[in-house]
Amino acid sequence: MRQFVMELKRKLFRIFFLCLLAARQSGAEVTQDDTAADSDTSYFFYQDQSYPRDCEDIQDQCSTKNVTGAQVIQPNGYDAPFWVSCSGDWTVIQRRSDGLIDFSRSWDEYRDGFGFINGNHWLGNEKVAHLTNQKTYELRIDFETESGLTGFISYGSFRIIDEFSNYSLVSLGRGNPVPDVPWCSTNMIPGNCNRCIATCADPSGTVDCSNDCGDIHQTCICPPNYLMDGTNCIRREDCGCYKEGHGVIEDGASYMAADCSEQCTCTSGVLTCVGQSCDQDATCKEVNGVSNCSCNEGFEGDGLTCTSIRINRDCYDIMRYVSTESGEYSITPSGWTGGPFNVNCNMTIDGGGWTVIQRRVLIPSRQDFNQDWETYKSGFGSYSRGFWIGNEHIHHLTNQGDYELRIDMVNQDHSAYYAKYDLFRINAESDKYNMSGLGSFTGIAGYNALSYHHNEYFSTPDRDYDDYSTYHIADNYDSGWWYGYYYYYYYYYNCDLNWMVNDDDVGYWYNLPGSDYLIYTEMKIRPRQTN
Repeated sequence: MRQFVMELKRKLFRIFFLCLLAARQSGAEVTQDDTAADSDTSYFFYQDQSYPRDCEDIQDQCSTKNVTGAQVIQPNGYDAPFWVSCSGDWTVIQRRSDGLIDFSRSWDEYRDGFGFINGNHWLGNEKVAHLTNQKTYELRIDFETESGLTGFISYGSFRIIDEFSNYSLVSLGRGNPVPDVPWCSTNMIPGNCNRCIATCADPSGTVDCSNDCGDIHQTCICPPNYLMDGTNCIRREDCGCYKEGHGVIEDGASYMAADCSEQCTCTSGVLTCVGQSCDQDATCKEVNGVSNCSCNEGFEGDGLTCTSIRINRDCYDIMRYVSTESGEYSITPSGWTGGPFNVNCNMTIDGGGWTVIQRRVLIPSRQDFNQDWETYKSGFGSYSRGFWIGNEHIHHLTNQGDYELRIDMVNQDHSAYYAKYDLFRINAESDKYNMSGLGSFTGIAGYNALSYHHNEYFSTPDRDYDDYSTYHIADNYDSGWWYGYYYYYYYYYNCDLNWMVNDDDVGYWYNLPGSDYLIYTEMKIRPRQTN
């Protein structure tokens, strides 16, 4: 019983007195155990009727309404009237609902009483003694646990005697059946049955959760801010995987700081936290109250490491989805089966997004463009010395959509020019990389010199496809290019950006303002712009 009473004192509970005379009038049965005093006998031999003796007297005087709150009474034999709290005909002698009033008091304080009548208080042993020695009184204890469980227990005959006898409890009477409240161990409280138990390993109580309690209606549960740890309840912050500002992390789960700067992982009850940052292709996002690194569109991974899942077909895709900086990048054109390959991207000229397919520069260590068919097919050279990207690459690039071509050049007068075509396409090797598509010409290069090479096959020193039976133009000019019949007869109206004829130039473009011989060329393509 002591354990039960101590448990109740830790929760909200109230004690009321009811004059047994009123209870008997309402038909209540008094057993032989309720014989500590005769109902008509007063244990004090004088009375003063100027004040009500208890809350039942007040209720009798106010029969039209229920008396509640603070009232003044003066029990028989008590030397002065005093305030009490009434609840109908019940006289409240103790109320305790929180920790605002300290009940660890001295003998004198318990004798005289303490607290606030309409709040937490102890009425005082001297007052209770005078109250309970007027007639036979019933004791009722109402309680409410922190989990919301309510109940009461009452006793038929409650009386204590005076200070001389140390306010001894001399009568209690038979109690009604004790409520069906289980006996709970330390740090646990009675509560409604709930098979969804929150533990340190499962703070949300969702693992193996079942609300089927069978015939069990009440059980022992952890109070708020406590979690099960084995068979005991402990504070959340005492769990091994408790994180300040977040709470307990489930075993095997991870927690990310709001700014994604720290990740904590719970493993077998041990919390490990490490600093981190999202990948450069990820963003710290909050979803349903949980922050995490999330890979950007076109990338996949855990957010800490993201890899591209977008197939960048050319430098225009690189500019849109990866970077706007010029440099070397990896692309995979549509239909290309040889795996990604590196290209040089120009992101500055004319809006950027250009894939460079040819570059030549007049330097002592310049790249030799006198190469055979297979070498022109696969590509050769370097960005610094000059290069040809490869006919097979150009074919796949220019056949995945409509591409435009821009040729930038500098002549021997060190003047810069460009020619631009709104369509450029070459066919497959089976058609000898024929320049099948060449669109409208614009620019400041003066003359549409490339038009003479439209619909011509590609030739190299070891492959003669120039349609002129007695003269091998590619072999004569030591290069690969779209030579044709007109190149032989109308040499001065054409262009050749790959020839190796002279030591003081790297190509030729007919009718430039000034010298037609070039010291720098760069051919580049991108998807045709519609603006």
